[in-house]
Amino acid sequence: MRECPNCSRLYSDDSIYCPHDGVKLVRSVQMTMDVEPVRNERKIPPPAKPIPMKLRIIDQGDEGHKSRLIDGVVLDLGRQGMRIQTGTIETGRLNIIRDHTVAFKNKLELEIDLPTQRVNCTGFASWYRPEGEGLSWVVGVYIRDMSATDRRIYDEYLEQLAAGAVGSSSRQ
Repeated sequence: MRECPNCSRLYSDDSIYCPHDGVKLVRSVQMTMDVEPVRNERKIPPPAKPIPMKLRIIDQGDEGHKSRLIDGVVLDLGRQGMRIQTGTIETGRLNIIRDHTVAFKNKLELEIDLPTQRVNCTGFASWYRPEGEGLSWVVGVYIRDMSATDRRIYDEYLEQLAAGAVGSSSRQ
């Protein structure tokens, strides 16, 4: 898959330029297992309501330099990543994205309160944009690492979403 570096839209490998922005596409680091390539329909629907989560930004150049815990919600989930919303993308001289290259992404530690259990993972932000007149931010997060136990719980939740078996109740 190829990705537009401006709008983050995904296109097939035979595409060269983004029809929306006119920018040359780059090879995507994202996995697109959650999108039907023919009809562009999702296999995994978003949860009925946002899922509470917390994140911490860790400086890619100095792992001892960490942010405070930042509250947010997960709006959408997939096997390789998620779309989150938060009111903070920068704190303590740490930005959620160190710069816009794959080599220099700040690490993110995430705690996600799934309806059944909390799972933890690390990843990095691949894009972000303001929402609600700049009062919050929507962020695309690529999952880098997750323990085997947390991965099993996370994947079971994705299967429940895909089967339409998840209600709107949230873990307290």
